[in-house]
Amino acid sequence: MIGGGVSSMDISRDLGPFAKMIFQSTRNGDADPPALMLPDNAVRIGEIDHLELLSGTGDTLPEGDPLPLILCLKSSQRLCKIHKIIVCTGYQIVFPFLPDYHDDSMPLQDADDTILVTNGTQVHNIHRDIFYIPDPTLAFVGIPYFNTTFTLFEFQAIAVTAVWSQTACLPSTTEMRREYLVKQKQTGGGRKFHSLKDKEKEYVRDLMAWINDGRNAHGLVPIEGHTAAWFEAMDKLWDEARAAMKERKEQQEKIIKRIPFSADCTSVELPHLN
Repeated sequence: MIGGGVSSMDISRDLGPFAKMIFQSTRNGDADPPALMLPDNAVRIGEIDHLELLSGTGDTLPEGDPLPLILCLKSSQRLCKIHKIIVCTGYQIVFPFLPDYHDDSMPLQDADDTILVTNGTQVHNIHRDIFYIPDPTLAFVGIPYFNTTFTLFEFQAIAVTAVWSQTACLPSTTEMRREYLVKQKQTGGGRKFHSLKDKEKEYVRDLMAWINDGRNAHGLVPIEGHTAAWFEAMDKLWDEARAAMKERKEQQEKIIKRIPFSADCTSVELPHLN
């Protein structure tokens, strides 16, 4: 598995019962989930520098044979007898139905006040990760990541409904632009612009406070954001996860010691870890 994000983690856990051993190669990004969340027969290794094809291999690969290559890591370690490689290095943001708002050749930092997508790492010119600043009749639900997706996206949908029904009012274009530029400077743009890691609770609280100001002005009952039950459930979930990760730390250390890094692929056998 190349990549250490949520998708790589989920795929690894799905493959765990069927694979002999799984290696997850990452660049140790600060947003990667902990390696201890991997299945029991998986381990995280360093970044791949290049792949080296083995000599003397034919054009076809017999079924069940490992790939005729060596994974050369930046640590100078070499890993052999890998059967499958899955690339899980994230996704590129693209809106093919809005071609006039794309410029794939434009550098991220050169984005103007109307473009939506440049290099595919960020949606430009949107307010609160939802509303297109030049024309808020265009809105997006589901762009942020590192959050509890279904609940967060429901709150975003509520915000879109409130604005389009004129229950809530957006700030002026000037104010939305100011807020956008402040966030752009704080995050540096790119993938971090839409990250809600450690920010989800604040994001939802502010979003619902704004929507409820409008509802109150129209004599409507407020919409509750995250409930006490939600906070309790999330705290319990994280407590259980931390306890499980602590129990598995020693096991992961034993796995790492048994990884068959070798310059010679002729005699290497992967250990059974299941």
